[in-house]
Amino acid sequence: MATYKDIKGTSIEVVSSDPSNPVLGQIWYNTTSQTLKGVEFGSESWSTGGNLPVAKSYVAGCGTQTAALGFGGYITPPATTVATSEEYNGTAWTAGGNMGTARKRLGGAGTQTAGLAFGGVGASTPSRVLTEEYDGSSWTNGGALTTARIAPGNAGTQTAGLAFGGSGGGKISATEEYNGSSWTNGGSLPTGTSGIAGAGTQTAGLGFGGYNTTFAVQTYEYNGTAWTNGGNLNTGTNIQGGTGTQTSALSFGGTVSGGGRTAQTEKYDGSSWTITANMSTLRSNDPGGAGDTSAGLAWAGRTPAGDTTAATEEFNPAAPTTVTLSGS
Repeated sequence: MATYKDIKGTSIEVVSSDPSNPVLGQIWYNTTSQTLKGVEFGSESWSTGGNLPVAKSYVAGCGTQTAALGFGGYITPPATTVATSEEYNGTAWTAGGNMGTARKRLGGAGTQTAGLAFGGVGASTPSRVLTEEYDGSSWTNGGALTTARIAPGNAGTQTAGLAFGGSGGGKISATEEYNGSSWTNGGSLPTGTSGIAGAGTQTAGLGFGGYNTTFAVQTYEYNGTAWTNGGNLNTGTNIQGGTGTQTSALSFGGTVSGGGRTAQTEKYDGSSWTITANMSTLRSNDPGGAGDTSAGLAWAGRTPAGDTTAATEEFNPAAPTTVTLSGS
């Protein structure tokens, strides 16, 4: 049987105080505390970020954990659909430029300085096909969607965007691809789904959850032409947040069967979902999402009390941590 020395090339250290910079897999004996210690991976977690200036739900978002963009949404009280945008720098939110049309339940893609907003519902029906582009300070109109849709799934960038699913006279299966000026039809989802979350790119997209005939567990993967089935979520969830890539995504919050809001987070590895750390705030109604599984971001939404929230949380991957392996 291989010993620790055989594997690591050194014996277990005997020290009077813990090493200041231990590495993953290192083991030592602390003579002061009379304990055997080592370094292993800890757990994934959410930590508190800076609050939004105003509590919102039904928002859209894009970007990274340290350069995120949130836009549109719904505030209450008073019950108002808004056109406001906010920019996050990893610590705090500041006001960005307002969209031309106030909307909630819209889709979003891109970056903080090249954002894309599409669909949603405002004061008039045409908002459901409206596309707007952000340049880091102001919004301008882009090409209109072919299919009017509320709460679409979203992925991609400002010049290679993806819109899929949603609702509008029924649950939608149609997919559209944006080239920076106009939308064209792509391959349809296997099942029309409203409230579906999204991640990834135009040619490697991911759609998950939402509502079809029930709270959906289905995951769909897009290759730029057609959708195929991926691994199911552990819990059927509607109007949740999502971010990441086709092979490394997060699904967080949302509404589950029975109407309850959840703080649950699931992580996708390209084939299956694993339940990981819960958020501190239970939230649904389209919380914003940005970043990836190594540095994710969630904000806004609606709590179980029915209130909109300004809370922001940052997702942190598992990091090395010192643990006690035995006592004296």
